[in-house]
Amino acid sequence: MPPVIPAGVLAGRADEMALLDGLLRELARGSGNAVLIEGEPGIGKTALVRAALASTAHGSSAGAHHGNQWGCQVFWGAGDELGQELPLHPFLDALQVRATSVNARRTTIAGLLRGEVATDRGADVPALLAEQLIALIIDETDVRPVALVIDDLHWADLASVKLWGRLARTARQVPLLLIGLTRPVPQREDLLALRRVVSGAHRVQLGSLSQPAVAELVGTLAGGRPDTGLLELAAGAAGNPLYLTELFAALTRSDGIALTPSGTAQLAADNAPDSLPGAIADRLGFVSAPTREVLRAAALLGVEFAITDLIAVLGKSVTDLVPALNEARATGVLTDSGSGLAFRHPLIREALYAEMPASVRAAWHRDAGHALATAGAAPDRVARQLLRGPAAGEGWMLDWLATSADSLVGQAPGVAAELLAQTVAAIPAGSGRHGWLAGRLADALYRTGDRTAAVRVAERALGHAADPDLVVDLHWTLAQCRMLAGSAEESFAEIERALAAPELSAKHRARLLVLGARTYLYFGDVDAAGREANGALASIAGSGDSWATGWALHVLAVAATIRGELAEALPLYDRALAVAETDTALADLGLLLLVNKAVTLCNLNRYDEALATAERARQRADQVGTTFRLAQAHGVLGQLFFETGRWDDALTEIDTVPMDLKEPGAACGEFGTLAVISFHRNQPESARRYLAAAEPHAERFGQRLMPPLLLARSLDREQAGSRTDALAVLTAALDANPGDIGETEDLLGDAVRLAVKTGDKTTAQTLTGQVTALADQSQMPHQQANALYCRGLVDRDHAMLLEAAQRYADAGRPLPRAKALEAAAECLVEVEDRTRARLVFEQAVEVYELLGAEADLNQVQAEFRAYGIRRGPHSKHRRAQSGWESLTDMELRVAALVEEGLSNPEIAARLVLSRRTVSAHVSHILKKLDVATRAEVARESALRARAAQ
Repeated sequence: MPPVIPAGVLAGRADEMALLDGLLRELARGSGNAVLIEGEPGIGKTALVRAALASTAHGSSAGAHHGNQWGCQVFWGAGDELGQELPLHPFLDALQVRATSVNARRTTIAGLLRGEVATDRGADVPALLAEQLIALIIDETDVRPVALVIDDLHWADLASVKLWGRLARTARQVPLLLIGLTRPVPQREDLLALRRVVSGAHRVQLGSLSQPAVAELVGTLAGGRPDTGLLELAAGAAGNPLYLTELFAALTRSDGIALTPSGTAQLAADNAPDSLPGAIADRLGFVSAPTREVLRAAALLGVEFAITDLIAVLGKSVTDLVPALNEARATGVLTDSGSGLAFRHPLIREALYAEMPASVRAAWHRDAGHALATAGAAPDRVARQLLRGPAAGEGWMLDWLATSADSLVGQAPGVAAELLAQTVAAIPAGSGRHGWLAGRLADALYRTGDRTAAVRVAERALGHAADPDLVVDLHWTLAQCRMLAGSAEESFAEIERALAAPELSAKHRARLLVLGARTYLYFGDVDAAGREANGALASIAGSGDSWATGWALHVLAVAATIRGELAEALPLYDRALAVAETDTALADLGLLLLVNKAVTLCNLNRYDEALATAERARQRADQVGTTFRLAQAHGVLGQLFFETGRWDDALTEIDTVPMDLKEPGAACGEFGTLAVISFHRNQPESARRYLAAAEPHAERFGQRLMPPLLLARSLDREQAGSRTDALAVLTAALDANPGDIGETEDLLGDAVRLAVKTGDKTTAQTLTGQVTALADQSQMPHQQANALYCRGLVDRDHAMLLEAAQRYADAGRPLPRAKALEAAAECLVEVEDRTRARLVFEQAVEVYELLGAEADLNQVQAEFRAYGIRRGPHSKHRRAQSGWESLTDMELRVAALVEEGLSNPEIAARLVLSRRTVSAHVSHILKKLDVATRAEVARESALRARAAQ
């Protein structure tokens, strides 16, 4: 919320203005960036950005306005001391998403805020909102370049700071200039992390004004050339522009400045305030008593406030308030904002707020909450008052919670938990509303991560609960908490007792059975999970309960997948998807089903169908999913591309969602895949950086199996020259997980190869027996190929290895095919059939070249040179690491469209990719070409095109 600054007052900020001007010029040309400006209160952060944007946009409001010189849109939001507990409010305010709009995404966001968009039980609404806000910002950049300012980040909630960091990482890929303003204290870890996200040149430490700048500013404020007395007085402001502004305003009001005929400004009376708070108090002392009372009420609402809220709190009409508001604006206390009014500086609001006794503030906050609730204000606006003025147990509070608790639990579970805890403690247990409110409290506590408290509240509420909907609701919370805590037996016992209740309806029985099924599945009892899920389906046959039906079918599908009955699992996934698509509240379940179906199709080697299904999941996650589901969808695509040899595409998909936004297991696996590709491509330094980056995630993930990471660790040892150590990495994991043959199958081929190379025949034969046993129960091509490969290695049977290579080709897996061909060529050399060995060797080399697997190429060619076998004339196979030649085919296509002037959304539509995937491609292009802007990419592409003509 920029303050009104007289023209010419900004002084001593030429370097900072030049930086922002340059970034705005780049923005107008389509290149984004992020800048973080830090400085003490009153140092001029907001004034600086407002001055830089003045030639870019008209108006002085928070929210959106459109540029006139650069053609940019400006969105401005700010953290608020009173709103720190409410997720994402700076962004929600900046983008004005609460206003009525025909834009579908804005309508979705507004619906989520009001609780009108149905979400599944336990859905992470702040995460959904964050994804929708990112998509909306990208949508806006497609219309016109965007400057997005988030002021007072030091007061922003954790989710907003995290979102700012995410946008900063991607700002260069779209026409978005992201500007953050913050004070150096408090020293919050999340704010400190933002410094690591923004490049050093774009981290601006706004310090005190220099003496010449102070003199310039004083001259403007005093209306003439300052004399020594004024400059000595100004020195006490320590170069703080706000202090200087308030100091000289106070002097002007008290006739403390005199102008000589020669234009010199002199100190006429030494009655200046001796501190910034004193200067602000002096300004407030000049407003009338009625206006001061209005301003105190406004201070309760925050730095920026809606006039309708002020009317509700004071119980007055607009006509009644106009004189006071006009006076406050005239005296420089208030200024206009996009959607109402705002204090000219947060310190002015703080001064008014602090002068009220704490007990008075609390009572006034409580009354303000009541007034806003009566006026029908949004739940978050009521909640921010009640957090500071509790009204627990009051009748109006109970009525308000009855209509607002669900929305508040979804949008701001921490706030909901605090208000609900106060209320539940204030009303008798067993009363009409106590049970329902306790259920909401348990849900809120679960969402905040306080599972112990959630269980305690839910168990206590169950002792009085009679309503079957409430009973199921409480058991859902208990089941989720106990699954995460590993307390299986308690969950099963509680659900069994609930199922034994008399007169339990079919619907409620089915829902309890589904909870049991999900719990059994979570703890690995597949048979029991299937039994409970089938019982649920039988109980609700024809009842139309989509929640119970969808989740029961999902449990059955996953259980079939775990048992290896992949073909049987597919129709179950399809049935569950058909149900989920009929109920918007099951959107997250639908995404989970698509992801799991894609994985199942991948395991069946039905890659075309798997890619199509994963792409559907990705598209839907872009529209309605959380970061978690989006990361899963991109992760599955990355796995598919890796297995099918599209390694460049795999790298892009894995890079699309930042690793710190993924759950630890996924991050471990994907870092492992990145390292595996790097080792094969003879980039050991990059591979080892990926391995090091995986370690913190691996520690959080625990000792559970993660095949890609284990393969990468094994390759690390092998390329360091120790095949024995490489084998030990794999056998240790296999020995520790003897019952997870399905999970460890991707390790077995390499383990047998290493055992044969090191002469460990016993290990090779033992592991080959495991692979063969798995293949005997399977019709999947890659598992048949694994068995042939391992037996061929152990028996030194080139025919079996060639058959394995063909099966790998049928399965669509080029890397193991190349390994099988390489091993077959070795066996042919051993039987002195060098002619056929050369032919097979050349096939292996061709596959390695297509993959860009330079390390394998170097190794196999060195090995076969020793046999006198060399490849005929061929093109250079070393991949460039930087420059135009390093761009992949897809990156070249993206660069060509950047040259045409297409935005990322337009490129995504043209190439049928996600916007995030296009952003990742653009990021890779910028890095490989060592350029900073899309304009430079376009220029390089045009030069290349002309050179080729």
